[in-house]
Amino acid sequence: MRKVNQNQTDRLYRFTSEHLVEYYDVQTELVDHLASAIEEKWSQNPSFEFEEMLQQEFKKFGVFGFLEVVEARQKAMTKTYWNLVLNEALTFLKLPKVLLIIGVVSFIFWSLTKLEFGKIIIASIVLLEMILLFYQLIKLNGEKKKRAKRNEKIYLLEEMILNVGQIAAISFFPGYLLIHFDKIVPVDIGSIIMAILITLSFVIHYIAVVVLPSRKEEILIEIYPELKLNY
Repeated sequence: MRKVNQNQTDRLYRFTSEHLVEYYDVQTELVDHLASAIEEKWSQNPSFEFEEMLQQEFKKFGVFGFLEVVEARQKAMTKTYWNLVLNEALTFLKLPKVLLIIGVVSFIFWSLTKLEFGKIIIASIVLLEMILLFYQLIKLNGEKKKRAKRNEKIYLLEEMILNVGQIAAISFFPGYLLIHFDKIVPVDIGSIIMAILITLSFVIHYIAVVVLPSRKEEILIEIYPELKLNY
């Protein structure tokens, strides 16, 4: 049976890129699908033209082309990303990290309930943490731009790690708590809840901007075994 050759495979990769699929793993998934469909048609009639069959297969994806495939893959990788964050967060519930968590929660609670300017002190710490967070985000964005300039293959999960998932959506969470939470619940209850949630946000930020990027190659090789050949 006639098979898709290397030049045709390269054409399929270019085709997916031309249709706004930028991540190599998603491109590969589509290339495998298109190649299998074309080879199936060749099994029926080897004289079919490659390009004509490619266009026919693409039409089967409908008006939005590959968009639905990309969105489905993004949902799957988003789940994978947050599972990685959760697994790392669970390590903070074990010794010795749990002692650090207890210490931070206790310090925040003590500051908010016992110190005259405790709220200002904690707000200053939160502001400093946010400055460090955005500094790390800028560094990771710089790394992503360097890879793009070198025309290196980018995997969807790698993009999420370098973009720090959806961390920007919760980056202002600690500051929001300090401003509004004590207006909603009693001071003591509000302070302990605030201390826990602020500490949790610090942990998530640390995992997202330090731990996962530092383990990026290890994580990618685990998710994409083929990277062992070229990463």
